[in-house]
Amino acid sequence: MLKLIGAVLLAGGAAALGFSAAAQLERRVRALRELVSAVEVMERELTFRLTPMPELLSALAERTREPVSRFFACCLDGMKELGEFPLSALWENALAEVPMDLGAEEREVFRALGGVLGRYDGEGQREALALTRVQLSQCLERAAEDRTRLGRVYGALGLTAGAFLVILLL
Repeated sequence: MLKLIGAVLLAGGAAALGFSAAAQLERRVRALRELVSAVEVMERELTFRLTPMPELLSALAERTREPVSRFFACCLDGMKELGEFPLSALWENALAEVPMDLGAEEREVFRALGGVLGRYDGEGQREALALTRVQLSQCLERAAEDRTRLGRVYGALGLTAGAFLVILLL
């Protein structure tokens, strides 16, 4: 009986690891979708309405879903220290604080955007936002392909590894 319980726990643990890896791919795709949407909103707001940055960050914190909403809320909280630190530093701190399941490339693209916001004229910011939107959209496409291709592989690999270990140990 004890061997059977151990075998079930071992197989279940291996399967859970596989499904957890597949779920991380899904979270990455969701976060990238939210970031692309947020950058589109920022682009429109800064181009057409010239919305002040605190108001824009507040609106994005309310409009977006987790974890992206937490990122913008963290940036908004940091705006209290704007005189002491530049917006780019607040942006990087928020990016470091809020886990968003992004890859290194996506983090770098989004981090670079923080260095442009608030430093240049409206046209420069609009161009940076458009470039960031395009780059994040490309990252989103690759992440969606990875999710489709690797998501099933991770799940099947977890189940197979669990079954293999059970057979090996029994």
